[in-house]
Amino acid sequence: MLSILLPTDFSQNSENAITYALELYKNEDCKFHFLHCYPPVIFSYEYQIEKGLIGKDIHKILQEESKERLYEFALSSMRKYGMEQEFEVEVVKGFLPDRISRAVSDNDIDLIVMGTKGATDSDRVVFGSNTTQIINKRCCPVIAVPDDYEFAGIENILFPSDLNLAFKNKHFQPILKILKLHKSNIKVLHISILGLTSLQRIHKEFIKETFTDYNTTYDILEEKDIADVIYDYQQEHKSELLVMINNKHTFFENLFFKPTISKIAMHLQTPFMVIPA
Repeated sequence: MLSILLPTDFSQNSENAITYALELYKNEDCKFHFLHCYPPVIFSYEYQIEKGLIGKDIHKILQEESKERLYEFALSSMRKYGMEQEFEVEVVKGFLPDRISRAVSDNDIDLIVMGTKGATDSDRVVFGSNTTQIINKRCCPVIAVPDDYEFAGIENILFPSDLNLAFKNKHFQPILKILKLHKSNIKVLHISILGLTSLQRIHKEFIKETFTDYNTTYDILEEKDIADVIYDYQQEHKSELLVMINNKHTFFENLFFKPTISKIAMHLQTPFMVIPA
């Protein structure tokens, strides 16, 4: 059974990501974990008097109210999409990246699906601070869903790679799951100005063997600007999911966490799956 973590701050962005996850995995045997995390707060004495909270466990009250709201949201979401899978809700105090890491460990989470931004992130940023931290923790695969993206199936998956990583079967399990569920095609894109080394050819053969049961295309483009090439390729070949492996010191970090924000923004017109190496 697949265990999927769905963090929410009750923003439209997070609700949209949850809708995407439910649509994506509605025909999969899985369990959904809805998680809401609220930061530690200190209420002023005046506020406590105004709300009649003097002498009461404020955080317990806040947690109970949030859990009731989260349960109602989760239940209505599951019913709306005719979901029959198991689900549970959890409300915790703390900082979201840390609490997500703990939830992944405690619940054997296989995948996190979340919005690219939360309620407090600026419209000018591509990845919100929480999303960036969670991706960089590399605790499990993450699908980041852009604002207002509407699920309409996954016909094509785009997998850009520099082919420098010694791939393992675990890297491709999240992709294989979606390929099987949605009968998708996968497009493997390698961008280089030097062609393939002997080691890269070995890694490419591993990919070929992994996706042998699926409709797979391979393209090697000799270009310098990776961001522009991926964007142009995505536009031409119409992929509904961009997948990359987050291997430290590879072109993943150069592409998504360096100051090329205007270029990065173009890539996030579709959901983006990040798989830790």
